[in-house]
Amino acid sequence: MNQTVSQALARKWRPRDFDSLVGQAHVVKALSHALDNQRLHHAYLFTGTRGVGKTTIARILARAVNCEQGISRTPCGKCQACVEISQGRFVDLLEVDAATNTRVDEMRALLENAMYAPTAGRYKVYVIDEVHMLSTSAFNAMLKTLEEPPGHVLFILATTDPQKIPATVLSRCLQFALRQLPPDQLADHLAHILTAEQIAFEPGALRLLAKAARGSVRDALSLTDQAIAYSAGHVGEETVRTMLGAVDQQVVHQLLQALAQGDGKALLELSNALATASAPFGAILDELAAIAYRLSVAHFAGGLDADDPDQAALQNLQGAFGAEDLQLIYQIATHARAELHLAPEEAIGFSMALVRMLAFKPGGQVAVAGSAAPASAKAFAPVAPKASVPVQPVSKPVPVAPVKAEVPQAVPLATRPAPPPAPTPSLPDNFDESPPWDTADDLPVAQAKPAAPAPTQPAVHAQSASGDLPSAANWPQVSQEVPAKGLTRQALVQAELVEAGRDGDVLQIVLRTAIKAYTEPSMVTRLEAALGQYYGSTVRLQMQFGEAQQTAHAVQSETRRQALEGAKQALQEDPFLKDIQNLMGATVVSGSERTLSNTGPADI
Repeated sequence: MNQTVSQALARKWRPRDFDSLVGQAHVVKALSHALDNQRLHHAYLFTGTRGVGKTTIARILARAVNCEQGISRTPCGKCQACVEISQGRFVDLLEVDAATNTRVDEMRALLENAMYAPTAGRYKVYVIDEVHMLSTSAFNAMLKTLEEPPGHVLFILATTDPQKIPATVLSRCLQFALRQLPPDQLADHLAHILTAEQIAFEPGALRLLAKAARGSVRDALSLTDQAIAYSAGHVGEETVRTMLGAVDQQVVHQLLQALAQGDGKALLELSNALATASAPFGAILDELAAIAYRLSVAHFAGGLDADDPDQAALQNLQGAFGAEDLQLIYQIATHARAELHLAPEEAIGFSMALVRMLAFKPGGQVAVAGSAAPASAKAFAPVAPKASVPVQPVSKPVPVAPVKAEVPQAVPLATRPAPPPAPTPSLPDNFDESPPWDTADDLPVAQAKPAAPAPTQPAVHAQSASGDLPSAANWPQVSQEVPAKGLTRQALVQAELVEAGRDGDVLQIVLRTAIKAYTEPSMVTRLEAALGQYYGSTVRLQMQFGEAQQTAHAVQSETRRQALEGAKQALQEDPFLKDIQNLMGATVVSGSERTLSNTGPADI
């Protein structure tokens, strides 16, 4: 007695040409143009998560270049080459699983055959799946062949983890990133397949299957096969929900209704019922966050999406929450989801998350059972209990403004003391606490970052006309005004003036720096040119190596340090922050304090 075994949907509905491929239009377009114009590359790399079509596209491409009707984006599918490739027995298509053939010896044996002409087709096609699993030696063995293969060889590499592929291999391939399919597109594809298979289904069931597949067509079809077997041929929503252990949307809506009404008793009764039924608490928190997001979008977009399957149920909830309430629900749900494993029991963690949503209301109100908080109440930035608190209060910006540090008058070098601390500053909102000098041209500095453009300085300044010389008092300011950038600018702002004088028309300057590299002759020449442009005269510069104190960088650093201390003090006294700490038991992470902005009186 003959018995036939039904073929899995994922195999039966595997695309045989580009027209039947779903969701990868950007890849299809590029490959179609290459095939139609006979501009094939010798190596392709397809990346993407599982089940999005990497191997499928590789086989379609192999069929397109070996079809007996000629190279085309539309292979005939009837010739011997097309049929054998579809059945997986084409002699010139070599599919290699790199996960089980990782060694260099196996790669060398594979590549030795590449030199021989194809046996039956136009091209000898090598499809290497999960190529990132190859060893370093195996990658090195294939590099030369991959870069300059024989004209009859085509390499197609596929991987789910392109970061593990050496850059030398990546640079030799045309790369295509395959995308995960959105749930709506997956559901439509499943509907098309089940209609063709004459299997009854409910649209809600397909949406659940598409969502569970997480963008993978193969996973979606495998789950559909399971649903057909589970439901005895009728893919119903309740059946699929039971099979997947998915959350009942009606329960989630009931939880939100109880939250909207401030009904703590009903909320805890629902939580206890879910615990008795061993409900997936993590999935329920995910749904609460997802609905809070959809309602928030509807609030600012002017209404719910007309295609939303839960539009009727969400319409009733839309007016029950203000925008602030939805932000609070979303944040508590996502935090609780991440911390669920820390609770004594998942049911306790879930119940506490619901109580937190009920207890913490915008404006600092505390809800009680049976009382609904007004949706229009003013919101504060919600923070999870015992979480790190942002140090920039959103309700009361802390005034932070540096005062230009006072520079002491010049004294003899041997007796000059270290610069005294500047007075406690009052910091403006635009204060910059990071080194603002330009380091982009010739010196990478770990903490430097691009700064706002400095005001354009004239080539010749008033100093040259009056004969003024730089002094210890004005040097920190002068060093910032000299037209220089990059390493030259850093050398100026990190050097202190030792002495300055004139010898006829030549300005003689002696500087001291704590950085040895700045005393090199090449740097001295650059500094002389910059200072000469600034003073409008010839400059002879001597750079000494030693401890430097009275520099623009030192003055700015001291000013910023005092600015940060002022900000810390202001934070400690801020009533908003005290309310957050008292209400939620939060703490400020030491060392995380920052001033509100990053500009100052001495931008260097």
